[in-house]
Amino acid sequence: MPTASTALSKRFAHRLALAIDADCITYRDFVPWADKIIARHERPPLWLCELATTKYKPYALRAVIESVLSDPPEEFPDDHGEFLGFLWIRHERRELSWATFLKEAGKYTDAKNGPLECEYFYGMLNELEEQDFSLEAERRQRAVVNSALEKAIDSAREVYDEIRNNG
Repeated sequence: MPTASTALSKRFAHRLALAIDADCITYRDFVPWADKIIARHERPPLWLCELATTKYKPYALRAVIESVLSDPPEEFPDDHGEFLGFLWIRHERRELSWATFLKEAGKYTDAKNGPLECEYFYGMLNELEEQDFSLEAERRQRAVVNSALEKAIDSAREVYDEIRNNG
């Protein structure tokens, strides 16, 4: 679990932006979290104060991303797997059907260079459609994707749990 100082790091903010962008974390989650973190600090960062006062996703993303891009610059490891982890959490919460998860993962990876390409997800979606959305095909595919994304899902879950448990 991130500490209060880790939760204010650019790395954590970067991961939080991914969660917000993936719609895994919404204002219902980040506003109470930000309020709690702010209460612990005499001089909380401006981005956190902005986050605590907005419900509008683009404003929340802007506040967090501006913090991440501020000086001094930092490099972060490839994160596209973590974004997929946030989509996986949404699927686990039953927000996304399996077909929608595959479609969204395919769209996201289409623009990224990572270990899993868009064809990986679109191929599974095609197979699922060809099998009339069979529960057996879904179960088999879920096991394969869960294994491929295990580290990314665990990493995304750290951020998700931190925010959902209000720090």
